[in-house]
Amino acid sequence: MNEPQDDSWSPLQEAYVHKVMATYQANLYFFRKQFPDIFDKLMLTDLPAPFEVDAEGKITIYYRHFQGGPREFTDFGRSLYRMFEDPDTRPRIDVNHEFVDDPEQAFPHATNPDFFKPIEPKFRGELIEGFRKIAGEGGHLPRPDFGDHKMPIALVFGSGYGWHLERLVDDWEIRHLILVDTDLTRLNMSLYFVDYISLYQRFAAKGFYFSIAHDEDPKALAEHLRAMLYALWPPYFMQGTGLFFNDYDSDRVKTLWNKLKNDLWTLYRGWGFLDDEILGLKHAMENAIEGYPLYTRKPLNMPADAEVFVVGSGPSLDGLLPVLRANKDRAVIISCGTAITALARAGIKPDLHVEIERTHMTYVVLLDPATREMVKDVPLVALSIMDPAVFTLTDKPLMFQKEIDLGAPLLDIHGKTKRFRSGPTCTNGGVALALDMGFSKIHLVGIDFGFKEAGSHHAKTSLYFDESDKAEALEKIVQDTHITHQKNKSTEGNFCEEVLSTEIFMHSRDAMAITIDEYPGAKVFNLNDGARIRNATPLRPEELRIEADPANKPAALAAMLSSFTDQYDANPFANMGSLMEQLQALRTDLRRILAGELHNKMDIADKLYDMHHYLFDEHHKLTDIFPLVRGSMMHMGRFFYDCALLAKTDEQAVAFAHFGFDLFDRFLAGALDNMLAVVDIGKERLSAKLAGGAQNELVQGEAA
Repeated sequence: MNEPQDDSWSPLQEAYVHKVMATYQANLYFFRKQFPDIFDKLMLTDLPAPFEVDAEGKITIYYRHFQGGPREFTDFGRSLYRMFEDPDTRPRIDVNHEFVDDPEQAFPHATNPDFFKPIEPKFRGELIEGFRKIAGEGGHLPRPDFGDHKMPIALVFGSGYGWHLERLVDDWEIRHLILVDTDLTRLNMSLYFVDYISLYQRFAAKGFYFSIAHDEDPKALAEHLRAMLYALWPPYFMQGTGLFFNDYDSDRVKTLWNKLKNDLWTLYRGWGFLDDEILGLKHAMENAIEGYPLYTRKPLNMPADAEVFVVGSGPSLDGLLPVLRANKDRAVIISCGTAITALARAGIKPDLHVEIERTHMTYVVLLDPATREMVKDVPLVALSIMDPAVFTLTDKPLMFQKEIDLGAPLLDIHGKTKRFRSGPTCTNGGVALALDMGFSKIHLVGIDFGFKEAGSHHAKTSLYFDESDKAEALEKIVQDTHITHQKNKSTEGNFCEEVLSTEIFMHSRDAMAITIDEYPGAKVFNLNDGARIRNATPLRPEELRIEADPANKPAALAAMLSSFTDQYDANPFANMGSLMEQLQALRTDLRRILAGELHNKMDIADKLYDMHHYLFDEHHKLTDIFPLVRGSMMHMGRFFYDCALLAKTDEQAVAFAHFGFDLFDRFLAGALDNMLAVVDIGKERLSAKLAGGAQNELVQGEAA
């Protein structure tokens, strides 16, 4: 950036210009070190100095259609700051905390009969009731509050003249100050008038992170911010985040905030919880004892031209059934989840069937008469955490492993076997398997992740729209599915501008896109009239051409089955012992992290921050026990955090924190008790198997 020069300048004029330019140049050096991506953008853009200084030293600042001196820009910043400083007018993120007055909202799975010795409803309920008791008759605040001039995270939209930045750093106790700008001209202007070096150093004395993010594309910037917040903070720290809008007029800022607002719910999804992990652990123990073949290697001799249909039960399946019929002799068909019910009714037999849901619901669906008849001699590939009853429905039971799941190390404590991103839906598991097996082309059928009309969320040929009489448990599954899909939102369509979708569908779509990313040589085609899937090429059914040689299909099937062997660590009791030792060590670490004096709500937030970073430490990602506790401690942390912030005084919040931290430890002790109960289940299953084997040998001996 060149400094303006004029031989007619007065000494005062020249000195003032030099002063402002010196600030600018010092900030550029600072940005080059701390924010190199923004520095590079500034260097690549021709941005004139946004000010003029007259002979008397009066400075006029220009930004878009505004102009004025420091007083005008300061007054503007001061008026916005007054709005931010007042807790009643401050823009902020408010997350629903109705569970405080209705605790049952905190444990929706409490009545689910599938879970093995569930403990989360009890401890979540005790946590909330403990807060209500400490709050007493005076009750709690109407909305969360951190205390006077305190908050963990503040998002500042727009830099401008920067008067507000000085106030936020000097007047507030903030852990993470994030300056977000969609306008490089405005950010560049601030470099002349804000001493970012001093600002940064003053903030560092009492804060954790000082971030500056810029992108002209507000949607890309929103994605960047969401990823940053998820990486640096417990996601539930979004509660009460302060929002300082320095620019209310910019369409890009409005788009940015709307995008953030619409996507913040994704920070609260996909956490998992302990009761679910314990159920999977129990199933993995039983399945390990049975010794079903496991996916331990890539297929042997997969034909180079092998193609596959991965089939879900989305609404597009109805119109694509003729495509499957016409090409079933050329391409492999992998059905996923309830797609098997539609294929059974259509008389199309898959070559492989995939299941991932660990609860008894999976068994109930497969018991549907037409489905059960179809699946009995189809290779059934299910996660190692599957309800063992499912494997009894086929004469070809096969297993594969789920990533970040407690059940996986029970079969393979050393991580030698492949672990798949297999959820949230069965189609995620089917596509992940097809990609790893090395098919040259993968065609997605009935994998819509969306629907055009409310109510038309699955294929009409699936069990969800079969009006024939069903068992009571199956009818409940169908009705629950209809209710779940009544709550929807729009998303980008594959062949149209937009379709309706749900949170779980969009989560599944995004997870599938990430999985496809990991196989850059794969060719994946989306034949569905549902949601667009990143990295899957839209392909109209009439344009589909299957080039695989029909003579090679048997070889492709044999290659697929060659991936499943008994070559894995079948010592579940020793592996469980290792997991329990790890849990004991984790409890010891958390006691140490959560110990120490607490004086106010910010101290409590700091402890939760430390706990979260311990649970998600890079080193711990290689440790098997953490999938058991990560999700549940996020849920517990969320309810704990919201309650603490609703306390009317710091004294109440601190009393609740001591109670809650002790409850965390008791909760983990309960998890250890359940792991011991799983060991007992395993011993019973092994004894029954050995007794059955001995009985068979006796019968065979008598027959001889």
